[in-house]
Amino acid sequence: MENERVFRSSYILRVFKDDYNPFTPNVVKVNSHFIEYRKRNWHLFSVDSETMHFQNVLGLQIDKHFFGATMTIITAGDKIKVVGFSKSNAEALKHECSKYIKVNTQRGTTDALSDAIVSAVKNSNSGNSGKASVADEIKKLKELYDQGVLDEAEYNKQKRKLLNS
Repeated sequence: MENERVFRSSYILRVFKDDYNPFTPNVVKVNSHFIEYRKRNWHLFSVDSETMHFQNVLGLQIDKHFFGATMTIITAGDKIKVVGFSKSNAEALKHECSKYIKVNTQRGTTDALSDAIVSAVKNSNSGNSGKASVADEIKKLKELYDQGVLDEAEYNKQKRKLLNS
């Protein structure tokens, strides 16, 4: 998937948390919509994974230890602890997830929409005769749709409104 980042735990850091099996690394994959936690289960034949959409992720906690860090993914249903990351990897993962959580949650949608409105008002005040062109407005709508702020139905509805005015 595009822009997917993969974070792997370190065996040495997992040993400090009583995880002695070298064949069961913790892997966290992050893309713009999902976070996936994967771990080979104890019998080594299969992989257990849990995939969460960022709309359902409430936050992340990083607990830094003397050696390494433990990350807790907080969802509406439960908490998932992932051990064995270096402090810098845990911070990078938290930073990566935080921007996607903001974009995918209702608050992030509201922030993006308000930013788009402020931008449109600024452009219309400094633009030609105080009114932005229909093409500019459609372009802004398309950007919001591409960012995932608007769904396809809302995008088409707003585009029809602009074209009919």
